[in-house]
Amino acid sequence: MHGSSRISFTPLTQSLRCGALHLVLTTLATIAVLLVLPAAAPAQGGIPGPPSGQPAPPSPEPPPPLVVERPRGKPLIYEGQPTRQLLGGTWYFRPDDTLPTVGDTERWYEQDDLVGWKAIRVPHNWNARDTEFNKASAGWYRKEFTLSKVPKEELKRTFWKVRFQGANVRAKVWLNGRTIGGYAGYFPFELDLDGLRKGRNTLVVKVSSLRSNRDLTHWRPAAFNGYGTGGWWNFGGLLREVYVRKIDTIDIEDVHVLPHVRRVGGPAKIDVRAYVRNMTRKAREVDLVLAVDGERIVVKGKQVPADGVRILTKTFTIKRPRLWQPGKPELYPMTVSAEEDKQRRAEYRLRFGVRKLEVARGGVILLNGRRLDVHGASIHEDDRNEGGALSNRTRSLMVSRLRDLGATITRSHYPLHPSFIEAFDKYGILYWVDAPVYQLPNAFFEETGVRTAAKRAVELTVRNNMNHPSIMTWSLANEPAGGRSELGIFGQGLARFVEDGARAVRELDDTRFVSIDRQARFGEPVTSSVYRSLDVLGINEYFGWYDSFKADLVRPPTTSAELGSWLDQVHTANPNLPLMITEFGAESARDGPASQPGSRQFQTRFVLKHLRIHASKRFVAGSIHWALRDFRVDPTWTGGAPRDWSTPPWNNKSLIEESDERKPVYFELRKRWR
Repeated sequence: MHGSSRISFTPLTQSLRCGALHLVLTTLATIAVLLVLPAAAPAQGGIPGPPSGQPAPPSPEPPPPLVVERPRGKPLIYEGQPTRQLLGGTWYFRPDDTLPTVGDTERWYEQDDLVGWKAIRVPHNWNARDTEFNKASAGWYRKEFTLSKVPKEELKRTFWKVRFQGANVRAKVWLNGRTIGGYAGYFPFELDLDGLRKGRNTLVVKVSSLRSNRDLTHWRPAAFNGYGTGGWWNFGGLLREVYVRKIDTIDIEDVHVLPHVRRVGGPAKIDVRAYVRNMTRKAREVDLVLAVDGERIVVKGKQVPADGVRILTKTFTIKRPRLWQPGKPELYPMTVSAEEDKQRRAEYRLRFGVRKLEVARGGVILLNGRRLDVHGASIHEDDRNEGGALSNRTRSLMVSRLRDLGATITRSHYPLHPSFIEAFDKYGILYWVDAPVYQLPNAFFEETGVRTAAKRAVELTVRNNMNHPSIMTWSLANEPAGGRSELGIFGQGLARFVEDGARAVRELDDTRFVSIDRQARFGEPVTSSVYRSLDVLGINEYFGWYDSFKADLVRPPTTSAELGSWLDQVHTANPNLPLMITEFGAESARDGPASQPGSRQFQTRFVLKHLRIHASKRFVAGSIHWALRDFRVDPTWTGGAPRDWSTPPWNNKSLIEESDERKPVYFELRKRWR
């Protein structure tokens, strides 16, 4: 799986202007502490005590008992190496909530006892139940573990890796007091477990949700600690699982499978790329073995350099492929093995699907030769108890809600947990995935560092999710040039990013669409030269809810009735570019008159009216409601609803309350979509 590294990798966007910001924030934090500290009055014996009439501060909690465990438990994700084991059980957590953080200077990564730590479980989100502060911060995680014994004769060819499915948003990792690497971003990453000991080992991870003013999603100023406000809550922690795995000489780090179908009813050519790493200090000759659909395909005698990676490729043909599509999601299991001297050294398993996506004249999307007409709701990973660290049970509930609705498509602002996507594959739900590049102003894209980081986010979105047949498009960004003052115009830097990002995606994957998701506003350009780089255009439309016109246009707020003509204008300007409604909706907080914005009844009427407009346009391939279940945005959020009809920080546009209560609009859509 992509992301294996021995070195710390921090994108430029995380470090720009950090020196000056750090100095200012450190000074302010110090002044604030000095202002709020009370003067200490001497108590009996000369020991400072509490002011008269106030109770003494509580004694510090005793440290938790030390628990040393072996990794155990099957992986929650099918795709990957079968030797993965969950590094679950008892972890320890310690908040580092001051600026500057103190854990580094106090060397918590070397601490032998557990004073100051508390026992927790991972996945873990330290601000999971926060609805008030949305505070960027840092926290430390610690795991005491031991590994299974390795026979003496196998020691020289045995290696171990640790895999983090998600650390929001930057991580630095120590093993037994020594740095082994780090990472930044929304993606999984792996590190070699160099420096393992016999018996007890200590893994320490510092996770930070502190952002920069060039962060790709949370670049807006925050009430606490500089930056960290965006379109969703700034959750911090190890939000997804941690695995370890044992490696015998050779590791298959990742496998990419790309099925190509020239014509529906014809054969499929399957391109396979296996990323094979030699963990030893001498070159090794391996055979790559593919097991798929009852066949064994062998690529013989490929040399992998010492301590290096080689991409081994193979193309084979399925003469009469079973096609994947909503309603009939056919999947092919595949196992890829690396063998040395007829001994299996490594294995990787996955499922892939064969389907053909294409665009016909008039801006019509065809899936397996048939016009695409889909509907569904977006998913955002937020639970009022679990925060961003969703449990398997919560994920299963959300997928079951999509299925109950009769949804045939879903969407997210960033790649979801892989078990979500595997469920979409299994149940035939198409997935429109956005790279985590959100509402960045034009001016940011004029900076080389921002473009580099944004392109990296796009490439990693593709690399980590390529094998899932449910994914229909790679969206490069959500609502770029979306600021009122930008008038929807793509600047030179943004245009370059779109062109470079589209080219990078197609080099990795030429079987799916490339898109962006734009805002819908009167008075802004209905087309752009950069649209030539796209296969499909996402439209986030809120006609009749937000005012939906640019800042310098003097006119009353838009109405739902104006949506149809605006869509016609976009289609006329881009006659062969398909449109997908990627967002629409209205806030609803409680029951009320259908004429009252913010009421459930208003929401139901609004959503049904917009669906009828979407359905009347042949060039609109489908409608994705925003969103499935309510989620947190920021402490001041009203979402366009009157203050008395909003519940900050919750985005109330969804079909389901944050309490899991389904709104009336949910049942109306279920009647139509099922």
